[in-house]
Amino acid sequence: MNYNAGVKTPMANIVMSMMVLVVLAVATPLFHDTPNCILASIIINAVLGLLDYSAMYKIWKIDFGDFVAMVGAFFGVIFISVEMGLLVAVYCTTSSHYKV
Repeated sequence: MNYNAGVKTPMANIVMSMMVLVVLAVATPLFHDTPNCILASIIINAVLGLLDYSAMYKIWKIDFGDFVAMVGAFFGVIFISVEMGLLVAVYCTTSSHYKV
């Protein structure tokens, strides 16, 4: 979020962490009745901001094995868990099947 806001200095991290603490301390009860679909839309919106399509295309062109590992890790983390996503990436990287 800091990058998308155009933050230039590390002081923004301190301000952001203080704001997160205030929100967690004060506004947490307000989010108790928030529907799961609203929370899911917030997470999906945050994940879409992390995707860099031009970098994905470059990795695909340079090394297809790394591209497969990257996509496997992404879907593994999104649909299963962080640990399984990392295991998929390691498997794809060490597997000679995807080497070009």
